[in-house]
Amino acid sequence: MLTDLRYALRALAKSPGFTAVAVLTLALGIGANTAMFSVVEGVLVRSLPFPSADRLLDLKQMLPQYGAGATSTITAYETWRAARDVLEETAAYTGSNPSLLGVGEVKRVQVWAVSASFFPLLGADPLLGRAFLQAEDHPGAAPVAVLSYAFWQSRFGGTRAAIGQSVTLDATTYTIVGVMPPRFRYPAGTALWTALGHALSGPSGASLAKEHGFWVVARMRPGVTAAGAQHRLDEITRRSWATDPINTGWLPVVTPLRDYLVGGVGTSLLLMLGAVGLVLLVACANVTGMLLARATSRGPDLAVRVALGATRGRLVRQALTEALVLAGGACVLGVALATWGVPVLVSLGAGELPAVADVTVDGWALGVAAGIGACSGLAAGLAPGLFATRVPPADAIQRGSQGSGWRSRASDGFLIGQVALTVVLLCAAGLLGRSFLRLTRVDVGFDPAHVAVVRLQLPRIRYDTAPRRLAWIHQTLQEAQAIPGVTTAAIASGIPLDGGAIGSVRVAGRGPDRDRPWAWIAAVSADYFRVIGVPLLRGRALDAAEPRTVVIDQVAARAYFPREDPLGKQLSFFDTIPRTVVGVVGDTRQESPAKAPPPHIYEPLDHDPVPYLKVLVRTTAEPRHALNALRLAVRGVDPTVPLDAVSPLSALLAESIAAQRFYAVLLGVFAVIALLLAGAGIYGLAAYAVSRRTREIAVRIAIGAGPGRVLGLIVGRGLALTFGGITVGAAGALAATRLLRGLLFEIAPTDPGVLGGVAVLLAGTTLLACWLPARRATKVDPMVALRSE
Repeated sequence: MLTDLRYALRALAKSPGFTAVAVLTLALGIGANTAMFSVVEGVLVRSLPFPSADRLLDLKQMLPQYGAGATSTITAYETWRAARDVLEETAAYTGSNPSLLGVGEVKRVQVWAVSASFFPLLGADPLLGRAFLQAEDHPGAAPVAVLSYAFWQSRFGGTRAAIGQSVTLDATTYTIVGVMPPRFRYPAGTALWTALGHALSGPSGASLAKEHGFWVVARMRPGVTAAGAQHRLDEITRRSWATDPINTGWLPVVTPLRDYLVGGVGTSLLLMLGAVGLVLLVACANVTGMLLARATSRGPDLAVRVALGATRGRLVRQALTEALVLAGGACVLGVALATWGVPVLVSLGAGELPAVADVTVDGWALGVAAGIGACSGLAAGLAPGLFATRVPPADAIQRGSQGSGWRSRASDGFLIGQVALTVVLLCAAGLLGRSFLRLTRVDVGFDPAHVAVVRLQLPRIRYDTAPRRLAWIHQTLQEAQAIPGVTTAAIASGIPLDGGAIGSVRVAGRGPDRDRPWAWIAAVSADYFRVIGVPLLRGRALDAAEPRTVVIDQVAARAYFPREDPLGKQLSFFDTIPRTVVGVVGDTRQESPAKAPPPHIYEPLDHDPVPYLKVLVRTTAEPRHALNALRLAVRGVDPTVPLDAVSPLSALLAESIAAQRFYAVLLGVFAVIALLLAGAGIYGLAAYAVSRRTREIAVRIAIGAGPGRVLGLIVGRGLALTFGGITVGAAGALAATRLLRGLLFEIAPTDPGVLGGVAVLLAGTTLLACWLPARRATKVDPMVALRSE
């Protein structure tokens, strides 16, 4: 074995150019796969670092007319806790973003009030102190908190003396009783957890107990499936909710917690992992073709070794050893490329992939890289090894180093395979690219250009009444309007692409509660539509002097008043107070440009001054220039109000399609790598064919063949093989791209334009790759070439 290794190292050292190209080719495939595996493993596996995570469930309530799960009520949680025959343990938690008071600038933090069963259910023990007690589940419990590791480090410097100290959130001071370990960060972004019993205390707690504002997590008993748990909860809730006014009409929804956290990301990432696997196959086929050509050129040497007694097994072993040496070097370089590439993937996927910030090239990734390298080496070296055993020694010695060259069926097959795999990747990348471009051209119904927005929440401690909130709103509007370059200012409780409130709607004189339609509902100031660029189509705009009026969009008008004039009609939501429709505005996309506009209802902000607000200004110049002035204007009204984010409205639009951009860019990078590798493979084999057919080319030139004929000989062969690969790849692409259907927007997986573009691109690549060696072939001097032979 050591003899084979020394021989392989000497042989590769004699061909440094070949060795460098082969190592780099394999390194690209290994590095890309290692980086992608690191992301998949970090997001799909480490994002749920709980024992027996496959038994964890997310429980929600759903209104059938909404078609999607919402949060739950505390009474629903209590109902599900009783299903002890299928659920081993159940926990409830509800989130808030209170203001953190103390030293420095006031800021908001993510806080979750959790039941005492929360940490034990997830198998998490505190790093310091204790978790919550059962007694702290009940209303009236003392305000206590458990800190996240990150918050403990940043706020208290990681001192153990933090236990027993206090932290003030809004108007409440909490005593710190514990600190969680660094690996526990559920839900993501949490600064600290508080006891659920205290959150349910007082008037606000009594109101919270009636809302659908709770998340519920449960652990199934061993042997129970999610479908079995769903069936059991359906039975329980059908009986217990029939007479419950809060839960009547709602249905339970059971989802594995991993599916809830990862959502559609899991399928998409696995598709990307499959795509990068194709890149590795292209790299392996490329290197296999190179090694096969190298083995052909070494035919006489191999023949002499066989004649001297070398067994065929020894020749195969030697070929595999050389390939494994190349793969070993490629593995080292590939890990380095992956280490560089993972942060790039993390930055591209930030905000779209759960737990992506923690992704690193860890021990698992290194093991995968080693495994990929070994398999790649074996796959690349097997064909040359078998080829060496099939060439009769006498034939090899007689033919010298001519070999079968470009006409080798094996080389042709590997080239066709490279092109076919590249076609699949290019088609997939083309589909995602065209889909993303169409998404960017969707009319979202509003004009984000020249609009800046501040998102904030008024602290309850200072703005606990509607008059106080209204005073802040009016003063802030005046300050924002006075900013140089600002043409119009507005404040709203909800804006497109940034969430908002959903409520069931009752149209005056229409059906029972359970048949109510729904809508996105926002409270807005008078100039909101002018700022955001939504046209008023009928009627008039909102007026603060008319509190019981609303403006609806066209989707709502068609849904609520399909054959009527909506102006003057009445509807109600959230409460029983009827509002009169005074205007109809254009439709806007709410959740994403990819989703159709939902119904919207707008009411005067003066009538419902909620604490969750967005301040918007339309500017004459680039809105980024006004961001600091807007920040200062809002802070000038009350510096104790923490600002969540200050950004151009166009940034929200970009964020809403960030996932589609991530997958399009990622698959595009993989496709470009495959194209470069395929182009290099075509060039290498064309150059090898020219070198091996020098005598033939010289004879053709000597008997009168012109440069065009020689060019056609080389380029024509390359194009024939490329079109063979395109034909095979097109069939594979038609099957593979159907898997992308969930990622595509307004484009079919079988779009002929994409396939046609890919064929043209590969044909152009082949022409370029073959033209360079073919051009050298036309300059062959017949006398010199024939004399050298």
